[in-house]
Amino acid sequence: MLQISKDKEVKGWPLFLGYIGLFLMLVGGLICLPLVMLIFYPSESANAKYFIVTGLFSMLIGFFLFLMIKGKSKGRLEKYQATSLLISIWIIAIIISSVPFMLTGNYSFTQAVFETTSGYTTTGLSVVNVDTCPKIFLFYRSVLLFSGGIGLVLILSSAISDSNGIGLYFLEGHNDRLLPNLIKSARAIFAIYLGYVIIGTLAYTLFGMPLFDALNHSMAALSTGGFSTRSQSIGYYKSVPIEIITIILMLLGSTNFVLHYALIRLKFKTILKNIETWCFLGIAIIFLPLMVAFYSYHFSDFWLGVRYGVFDFVTAATTTGFQILDSYQRIPSSCLTIIILLMIIGGQSGSTAGGIKQIRVALAVKKIYWYCISTFGLANIIYPRYVTRYGIKETANDEELNGATIYLLLYIGVLIVGTTIFTSFGYSLSDSLFEFSSALGTVGLSMGITSYSAHPIILWTATVGMFVGRLEIFVVIMQIVKGKNKIKSLIENRHETKST
Repeated sequence: MLQISKDKEVKGWPLFLGYIGLFLMLVGGLICLPLVMLIFYPSESANAKYFIVTGLFSMLIGFFLFLMIKGKSKGRLEKYQATSLLISIWIIAIIISSVPFMLTGNYSFTQAVFETTSGYTTTGLSVVNVDTCPKIFLFYRSVLLFSGGIGLVLILSSAISDSNGIGLYFLEGHNDRLLPNLIKSARAIFAIYLGYVIIGTLAYTLFGMPLFDALNHSMAALSTGGFSTRSQSIGYYKSVPIEIITIILMLLGSTNFVLHYALIRLKFKTILKNIETWCFLGIAIIFLPLMVAFYSYHFSDFWLGVRYGVFDFVTAATTTGFQILDSYQRIPSSCLTIIILLMIIGGQSGSTAGGIKQIRVALAVKKIYWYCISTFGLANIIYPRYVTRYGIKETANDEELNGATIYLLLYIGVLIVGTTIFTSFGYSLSDSLFEFSSALGTVGLSMGITSYSAHPIILWTATVGMFVGRLEIFVVIMQIVKGKNKIKSLIENRHETKST
């Protein structure tokens, strides 16, 4: 058997840069993917250069970096390098993918970065006028949603060593390793994801949606992204069947992939005996009837209340951001309050949805419940703390419970900061809270604050919110702490050098 000598093993920063190179080649391929649309829309061939130049440049730079690890044994990333690699991957993808927008001359750097961040984070807030935007760019936005929804690290992690790959995989927020082998798990997730997109596209076209619109809306709904090819979003079609299909796809997108895998294998016990399943049902039981009642009263029509209430409940709870109402400024403040709460809670862990995530909310509620019964219950009785995940009952540990509570508090803190920045530009507290909740929760519902004409600080605040919301606050804090310690170490070393 051929053995690779130890002197050929790559580790540390050369390994880091090699992985960056591999990712740059993948991003270059994603950027070139919309060129397929020219087969169907040859009149838009003038736009091809924006994607070809950017895509080839990314692949070329990536190839030269990849040569550092090509054909060599790969060691382990050093301490904190996995976090640095994850954040670098996201920042690189966002900046490079924004170049085609900038090359058109229609978008500034701020606007282009905002749009690509919204795409990769599956948010759906947009500065693009979809009524005049070329179809190749509309499809490009859907490609960003698809890639961000499935996870930028998913393909990369399946292509690198399992020890480094699985670390990145979990850092990105996945807990959906379906199979013991990471590559097989990635393929299973991709197959499920792609299968839903195809089925959704066919279902849309069956009820009269044009094929181009159907493909883009299917990708957007399943990724819980919300980018639409119509300025009126799903409301443009004025079709109940299309709205029902969208609701189903949004619910699928916000569901943990482990549960999808269980559904395909007909393991219903795994689905029913899962804490997040019951958390979502509890949220629906509390808020859905209220929304239907408020809408019914506001529009003086019960069935219209059901239609609007159910759709808006799902689009907010799944953090998708599709709309059937032309403006959220028309609806009662009671419904806006519920929608904000749903956007903050978010979808399930290991899904394409954003927000705090239902698992953390459920654990925080359980922690409060367990604290109450232990404090006010019978003395000398130890109360068990069980949590059921994927059909398996397990004991909840303090580290996980405290982590969920701390994350919830940090999330609210970031939400307050972002909302305050929005209000400083003259927007009302309710509109600012709604808009930044949408950005931080990667939802995409809007009051019109984040628009093409918005102030750059508004767009950058929302961009940071989307980024932090998608990567999750702990990962970003880890990188900030690491950077702070690195700078401190460099300063100390410089002082020591001067003193000697």
